[in-house]
Amino acid sequence: MKKILVIGSLMTDFVFRTSKMPNTGETFIGEQYEKYTGGKGANQAVAAARLGGEVSMIGKLGNDEFGKEHIESLKKERIAHQSVLFDDISRTGVGNVTIDNDGNNKIIVVPGANLALKTIDIMNNEKLIRDADIIVLQLEVPMDVVYQCIDIAYDYNKTIIVNPAPAQDFDQSIAKKVDYFIPNEVESGLLTGKTINNIEDAKEAADILISAGYKNVIITLGGDGAIFVNKNQFKYFNSIKVSPIDTTAAGDSFIGTLAYGLSKSWNIDQTIESAIKASGCTVTKLGSQPSLPTWKDIENLKEIVK
Repeated sequence: MKKILVIGSLMTDFVFRTSKMPNTGETFIGEQYEKYTGGKGANQAVAAARLGGEVSMIGKLGNDEFGKEHIESLKKERIAHQSVLFDDISRTGVGNVTIDNDGNNKIIVVPGANLALKTIDIMNNEKLIRDADIIVLQLEVPMDVVYQCIDIAYDYNKTIIVNPAPAQDFDQSIAKKVDYFIPNEVESGLLTGKTINNIEDAKEAADILISAGYKNVIITLGGDGAIFVNKNQFKYFNSIKVSPIDTTAAGDSFIGTLAYGLSKSWNIDQTIESAIKASGCTVTKLGSQPSLPTWKDIENLKEIVK
């Protein structure tokens, strides 16, 4: 099995359940409150590790109570965490997640120590990149760090996965170095200027990204599944129909499972189909990391399909 290295964010999530989203200036009484370890990077690492992947992580935490909780969580998931660093100035990143009865969410993120991850930290841990096979990146850490990681991984001929979330300008000269570029419909729309209303719109956006140089583009479409596009192939993958409770980590579950499938050398169809099933499991539970599935959860998914 190939080794997976996730370089990215760790956040403490405060999750609020409410029957409806409050309007501007409105105070509304919620129904439930929980605190979980999260962050796109950590979620994707946990998603891959929980399926049985060999996973390590590079990131930065505040030297505080939340930071210590993250280390305990990584230990529990058997994720190599020696290169998850502590910052004495910034606090651990936090996210405020508000979820309504339909499973829709609104999220505010304060990155905190994630933005203190520096290029020197990557240079000091270059051996981890050299020793890994698959590198997974998101955009909740500084962009110069993301670009540096891509450059180093490319030089070592690693498989590079980039989840451009949260969406922001991305240096197109880097595109040719990225093996799998995986935005959702909102992110792909922002990156291409193409509004995504249907599968054909998604394909047109993916074609724009392929023209920019990305080798393989996967656009996740929430409850409508996903598409896979490269210069030679277009394929649509249908979704798994479930009753959503919390969609917060669905994309992270997809990407972590995709990385795991690549680490097992599965073909792209099996890999994406498994990632969609994992996302379907994830949205049926509250919280980001608590909702990430095991293989048993994925195998039992038929019990909750409509």
